[in-house]
Amino acid sequence: MTRNSQVRISLPTLSLDLLPQVENRGLEIPSARLLKAPETILQLGWGKFMRGFVPDFVQSANAHGHYQGRVLAVQRSADNRSSAARAQNCLYTLILRGLVDNRQIEVKRVIGSVSRVLAADESWPEIEEAVRRRELRVILSNCTETGLKFDAEDQLDTRPPRSFPGKLVRLLFERWKATDGRDADVAIIPTELVVNNGPLVCELLSRQAEAWELGERFVTWLRDSIHVASTLVDRIVVGTPRAELLAQECEAIGYRDDLLTCCEPYYLFAIQADEFTQQHFPMHIATPNVRFVEDLAPFRWRKLRVLNGPQMILTTLGILLEFHVVSESVRDSQVGPFTEETIWQEIIPAMGPDEVVANSRYARECYQRIGNPTVEHRLQGIRVDLTTKNAIRLFPSIRDFMKLRQQLPKRLLLTLAATLAVALHVELQDVHADYIVKCWSASQPVSQESAVAFVQNVLSRLSEATHEEIDIPSIAPEVAKLFLRIRELGLRTVLAQQFLRS
Repeated sequence: MTRNSQVRISLPTLSLDLLPQVENRGLEIPSARLLKAPETILQLGWGKFMRGFVPDFVQSANAHGHYQGRVLAVQRSADNRSSAARAQNCLYTLILRGLVDNRQIEVKRVIGSVSRVLAADESWPEIEEAVRRRELRVILSNCTETGLKFDAEDQLDTRPPRSFPGKLVRLLFERWKATDGRDADVAIIPTELVVNNGPLVCELLSRQAEAWELGERFVTWLRDSIHVASTLVDRIVVGTPRAELLAQECEAIGYRDDLLTCCEPYYLFAIQADEFTQQHFPMHIATPNVRFVEDLAPFRWRKLRVLNGPQMILTTLGILLEFHVVSESVRDSQVGPFTEETIWQEIIPAMGPDEVVANSRYARECYQRIGNPTVEHRLQGIRVDLTTKNAIRLFPSIRDFMKLRQQLPKRLLLTLAATLAVALHVELQDVHADYIVKCWSASQPVSQESAVAFVQNVLSRLSEATHEEIDIPSIAPEVAKLFLRIRELGLRTVLAQQFLRS
């Protein structure tokens, strides 16, 4: 047993009884009023991002007197997070570190805006009971990009249904039955990084209700009384540090917290919604970067390309080089310069001549945020659904660069080639991983022609799944060539020979 683990085990666990002592250590703590507030928000998702996002804003709104309510968080299945939440009275520490106005800051606060954490596979009846209550007016979701999908085999009688649309429709059906649809309107706020996530959720709700034959009255209530927003979210949340660093963090604050979550101070929550949603989710009053906007397109366009695009380049190349955190990629003598060249020579030019100054300024800010050395942004977490993320975040830049410049963006295509190499080299938690492996097996023996066919098949699947169009016949030969060279020579040699010549 290490010294750090001994220290950590000997510390008291964060709890309601410990809060008075915590305040004396200089941490921000939740008010007694907040800890008694009703459950007004159902949050479907309890991953690291959601722990560092909405509960923080809800706590601030309560503290400023603009809101009175707490979050009931739901995760799909029970694990160490749900058991830790029970042990800690659903309290956890949020640590914000990073640059604000060129000043390094650190804020530590105990989040108390989460009332309960329930696992759907264990506590579904309790979740249904909560959603029947009229004071619960907001449902937030974060089921990842691949969760927004219809499951034709899902069953109404399964408790819980296995898909996200199934769970959501079942909960809304319970609310409708309990209230007869009167004074039971609900705002649904999806936070998945999918273009037009609101209309997509509406489509899934209607399709699921129709598949389960829930009746015209319920379908009409869904259409008239369920207020679905569209959103864009932005905050780098790295979650709970690895064991050694977590022990150090706990020793510094003087208590054990197995849900301790680290993130950057910056945030953006852009919401396109109606008046009902603004009334029942007024987080914008106390947290100015929660913004209700008329058009999400400018926010999404810039964020997905200039922040998420480079982040995925650093992640994809870093995985091939067996790095563990994003900052290793940023500091690497090859990956760092390659990513910066990609930003300035391919991503920014693909955004067109308008607002070049604003886009360039945002790019510099984003790269500084991505490389923040005070937060440990692990590649293992970012690589979940890697192929889908890369399609959503890189295909638009590739498409527009080719349209504006009439040439191939070879650095971005190198990243696509590296994505395919990762899928064959690393066991990914990715919905397309098995398909990629099968396609490659069917491409043997290896030749340039078989590699091109392999690339075309995979990119076609990704384009169809993400609804991101791309000129596959034009880019497939170059991606295939780079993919084969990476497999033959290794990524570093390909970078040195083709992209980073002095």
